[in-house]
Parts: sequence; structure tokens; C-alpha cells
Amino acid sequence: MNTVVFPPAATAPPQSLVSPSGNYNFGTYNGPIPTINPLDAAGTGPLSAVPRQTRNLGLKEWEAFQLGDDDWFVLGAVYNAKALGLLQVLVVNKQAATIARWETKLPSPMLTVARGLDDTISSGEFGGLRIEIGNNLPDGALTVDAVHHGTALKAPLALHVTGHADQAGDLVVVHPFDDNKALYSHKTMMPASGSLAIDGERVGLADDRGFLILDDHHGDYPRPMKYDWVTGIRRSAAGVIEGFNLTDNQIRNPGVFNENALWIGDQVHRLPAVHVTRPDGPWGKWYIRDDAGAVDVTFTPTVQSTQHVGPRKMLAEYYAPYGWYEGTIEAETASMKVDGVFGVGEQKRISV
Repeated sequence: MNTVVFPPAATAPPQSLVSPSGNYNFGTYNGPIPTINPLDAAGTGPLSAVPRQTRNLGLKEWEAFQLGDDDWFVLGAVYNAKALGLLQVLVVNKQAATIARWETKLPSPMLTVARGLDDTISSGEFGGLRIEIGNNLPDGALTVDAVHHGTALKAPLALHVTGHADQAGDLVVVHPFDDNKALYSHKTMMPASGSLAIDGERVGLADDRGFLILDDHHGDYPRPMKYDWVTGIRRSAAGVIEGFNLTDNQIRNPGVFNENALWIGDQVHRLPAVHVTRPDGPWGKWYIRDDAGAVDVTFTPTVQSTQHVGPRKMLAEYYAPYGWYEGTIEAETASMKVDGVFGVGEQKRISV
């Protein structure tokens, strides 16, 4: 068996995503970057207006969350693909293996994805659905509010959750696609409290069992944009957050640059590069492994979810099942048996 080679330890964050020289500050960091300024990679002088507009149109930006408790798992996002915007809240009943969807596509100028997590808001409202994510990570505050008043075909939704970011560990990545294009992602996992109500009935979150994952994301992705991703989270019997994030994407040198990590409480443990195989397709079992056996995880989908665009999925092919994990993850100084963890996976290819 190969020897496990773990990525370098995360370091203190720089002041900005892009330095005054116009270069990305590539690296992996253990706290928020105060200034998220991806367009400055195109320059800041009087002749930079067109390059900045061009870069902005190619930038995929979203602030997403996964939250829930022992019985429920919720995924939501304010997503700006520039060609199109998306607001969504998907609610999964783990044991019943059912999914309820509140989502709407909209012109991208009608939503806002925050750049930076210090006193900012990501929000949008369209088609009866309103989502607002309030960010104040330096003060340990994160809020998620989503409301739909319902229609003849759709039950009302009311989601109001507070994430306790002062009890969270941060994984912040600025990783290269090439010399001047980057993936910026800030992921963190934390305890949460609040309420989830469907059709006027509160169904979650159970007291002292809530959890929340934040995913703040801005990427100069190649075309087509492609990646495999899985994440899962739970509260232990003692109430401790336990979760993981595993991704195989298009970044350079994934042995050094990756967003693979294990969360236990407020500690983040980096993991080696992984690959994902699906011998029976997206609805069969997924196998997530590294080359040396530190990550040995199987994902069994129980709830299907897709979103395809264009003839023969030409513009976007996207599978996002929910289900259960089993296996083990071994970091340098921590380990986790993931049997019984619930979460979501994505197989994504987008050309727009």
C-alpha cells in the first residue's frame, strides 16, 4: 500500500483573495479572508473595465448551506452562474427517503452572492421564494432564513436557523486552475439551532441536535466545469459536530491543493486527494478513495435529485443524490467511522 501523503497544514489567511499586484494568494487557510476581490485579478486601472466584466461573466459564485438534525437534511443555495440565477431549498426526510423542493430560476442580476463573510448578505427573492443568508463570521454569527408562502401545488415553507460559528473550524482554500484562475471556497461546519416548518407544522430542528455547513464559493472554472463532491455531517451522542468534505475537481496538484477535510468539533483535519467511482451510475453506490487507504468511504443514494439543461444535457448534466455513508476516514491526528452519516453527493458537468 502507498504511504499516505497529507497536504500541508493550513496557515493564517492573507488580507485579500487577490493581492494589490493582481495575483491570487494561492494557499489553504484556517480562517476567513477579509477581502474577497476576485475581479481584481483582471486589474484595477482605468483600462480594466472590460477585462473585469469578462472575468465576472466567467465567475461561478454561490453561497450554499446544508443543515438539519437527526431526522432532516436540508440543502439550500443562492447561486449565480451569470447566465442564470438559482434559488433553492431542498428538504429531505432521511428515514422516509422523500424530498420536497422549493426552487426557482431567475435572472442573475436579481440575486446577490456576498463577497466576504463579515457583515454581508447573500439573498434573492423570486417566484414566491425568498432566501437570505446573513454572514458575520468574525462575530461568530451566521443566519439562514427561507420562506415560501405556498401555492395550490406547493406547501408553505419557513426555515429560520442560526449557526454557531464561534464553535466552528474553517477551511478556506484559494487553489489554482492555472496561473491566474482560482477556486476560492470557504467551508465550515457548526452546531445550529432554529426551526424548519412545512405546511405550518414545525418538523425540525430538534433541540441540541442541529448542524449547519456553510459553503461560500467563487470559482474561475474551466469550461466545461466538472467535479465530484460528497459531504456528510452529524452530531455525536455527546452533541459534537462530526463531518467531512471530499472533492475531486479540476485544480492543479490536488495532492497539495484540495478541499478534503474532516471536522470534529471546531478542529479541521486535512486529507489527501481522492477519486470517485460509480460502477453502477449516479444512483448506484459511490466509492470515494485515496491512493493509500486513508479515505475509504462508500455512499449509498436513497433519494434522487437531478438538474439537467439543454438537449441531451448538453449545457448542464447534474446529479445530486442524498443518502447514507459507511467506511472510515483517517487523518494525521484524528479518525472517524462514517457509518450512519447522512449527506449529499454531486456529479456535475456544466458548460454554460
